[in-house]
Amino acid sequence: MSEPVQQPTPGKRVERLRRAAGLSRERLAGLAGLSPTTVKFIETGRRSLTLRAAQQIAPHLGVRDLGELFGPSVSLSLDGRPTHPGVEDVRKALTAWHVTVAGDPATPDYLRGAIDSAWQTWHTSRHQRSEIGAILPGLLDSTQRAARLHTGPDRRSALAMLAQSYHLAQAYLAWHGDRELCWLTVDRGMTAALDADDPLAIAQASWYAAHLLRAVGRGDEALARLAEARSLVEPRVAEGPMEYAETLADLHLCTALTRARTGDQSAWADWQTAHDLVHRVLPADYVGLRTRVSRPLVDVYAVMCAVDLGDPDEAQRRAHSLDPQSIPSTERRGRHYVELARGADLEGAREATLHLLQRADATSPETVRYSPAARDMLTRLADEGPASIRAEAAELATRVGVDR
Repeated sequence: MSEPVQQPTPGKRVERLRRAAGLSRERLAGLAGLSPTTVKFIETGRRSLTLRAAQQIAPHLGVRDLGELFGPSVSLSLDGRPTHPGVEDVRKALTAWHVTVAGDPATPDYLRGAIDSAWQTWHTSRHQRSEIGAILPGLLDSTQRAARLHTGPDRRSALAMLAQSYHLAQAYLAWHGDRELCWLTVDRGMTAALDADDPLAIAQASWYAAHLLRAVGRGDEALARLAEARSLVEPRVAEGPMEYAETLADLHLCTALTRARTGDQSAWADWQTAHDLVHRVLPADYVGLRTRVSRPLVDVYAVMCAVDLGDPDEAQRRAHSLDPQSIPSTERRGRHYVELARGADLEGAREATLHLLQRADATSPETVRYSPAARDMLTRLADEGPASIRAEAAELATRVGVDR
């Protein structure tokens, strides 16, 4: 009886197709919006090929059927990301076009207070997605109506707040909304900001657009948008309110992360610019209300850049002096633990990876439940981790809803 033919792993399939296309790992990573380390680990089997990564890689390998990457024995679900219960109501709010509007609109000051309160909830709640999912439909309705009913300067202010409501919707939808809904929030947020003719609003909308462009492998476009936004804000930093310096630093941090995701070491130059700006211009205890730009957040980005550049030693060094409790956002603190887990995962430290994911879950359960990176690590730990931690990993995976 003949032995069954051994099917190549998804990683080997990616490597074979990449070589056939004449692409280096670095080039494929840049085109797909992944780090070269991620591509290397997928090919060598140290990291599983997720549906999301396959969708980013496939077009650049000439692949139209994902079965070419996963093989005939793998069953794929197109519903790869868990959907939050509040998504449907947010979808309805985004696609409810108010043909006619009447009544008295909320004042710009009221809208600003409502937006600021919503962002405060996002950054301080352990269950930020559930709470924001309940708030967003009403917030979108109020800001949409105000932008239609106000005139003159009040309309410009209402449009700037409308842009912010779309940015909050994008943050909410990023991990579990349909991609077309995310594009809708980006497009409408930018349109509202441009109509407001507000440099800060336009720069902030560019920041959100860059994140989505980077996520779909259009890193060069993301960098171009960020450069335009920086040129709009930078001349106003010296004489404007501190929010201009905050926004400029945030744009440099986004640029640094975008470069790091493609393995570009020049990411550190942009990170350093943001670091110097925050330390030189902003008070030591400054925390951006909506962005959470602050000294600790700059350090968080350093860890993220090091992980995306495939340098776990540098990530550990950067994280050593950063007290997670100093991070002025529960949501960002949870994501920081996930980034530390990614660094441990790069080193093959499975026990440390699980411990850090447990810390992330204790800090912000919804961050682990909906983060694609956290879910991927948990799946591998539960299925392939050392026997000493496999049961713990499986218990956490079940608790956060990871299908195995």
